[in-house]
Amino acid sequence: MKKIALFLAFLFFYTCTECRLYCQPKSYTFDSLQLAAEYDRLSDPQFNQGRELVSLLKIKRADRVLDIGCGTGRLAAYVAGITGKEGKVIGIDPSPFRIAIARRREKSNLLFKVAGTEELSLFEDNSFDVVYLNSVFHWIADRAQAMVEIYRILKPGGKLGIAMGAKHQDSLLVSILRQSAQSVLGYIPKEFDVNEYQREADEALELSRESGFKIKEIKTRHYVDLFRSGEECIRFYEASSGGSLLREFPDFQRKKILSQIEERLERLKTAKGIEIPHNILFLIDEKPK
Repeated sequence: MKKIALFLAFLFFYTCTECRLYCQPKSYTFDSLQLAAEYDRLSDPQFNQGRELVSLLKIKRADRVLDIGCGTGRLAAYVAGITGKEGKVIGIDPSPFRIAIARRREKSNLLFKVAGTEELSLFEDNSFDVVYLNSVFHWIADRAQAMVEIYRILKPGGKLGIAMGAKHQDSLLVSILRQSAQSVLGYIPKEFDVNEYQREADEALELSRESGFKIKEIKTRHYVDLFRSGEECIRFYEASSGGSLLREFPDFQRKKILSQIEERLERLKTAKGIEIPHNILFLIDEKPK
């Protein structure tokens, strides 16, 4: 039932992501170019959140920047506009479908590679001014090793930015998920009670200190994302998760649960659409000089 817990974390963190990594290869077994393209169209929530992370990092012209879990590359392309031709932005993501779309955005100062945090050994010591993970941290399998590697590849004085689910969350989506599962299965899987978002936020702070970083800033912001329909909301989740949404259930149960989720979302629709509240934690670390 590990994938259920991962999906619960996805709801809390609103993953997936302008920038996302998958815990294991099987997590994007169901991904496709079509899903990646759909995510690219629907990824405004992560893109807008990412722009705030970039602002907090104070990225400058001529900076060398690494976007870990870059997805289809929207945020990396935005950052490349800030660094200018004197700088360099590299985006990595383990999904070849996301990278296929990202590569359409490549230019002289913007490059994309199919890779995850396990491949950070590709990069030399002290080679980046900024590294960031936008809605990505919770998908990394070995977070401790990833933080050590990020510290290694950052220059002294370089910054790491992490945007992730905050400890205190509105429970709307989780409530809908639990109600839908109860309706279809007749019970609520115990994994739905896992308080993943608080554990992951605490871990990010702890690993920052253990890796040698100096924590420069911690900020929480409340967001309200807007969807035109329950169907669009579900499509966003499906595309963001690389097609792995609720795949641990038999297909007939999965379809029923998704239908229940969509119906409950539709009941929340107003003249503006469906509002989904969530809180994001922004963590800015610095490698000591």
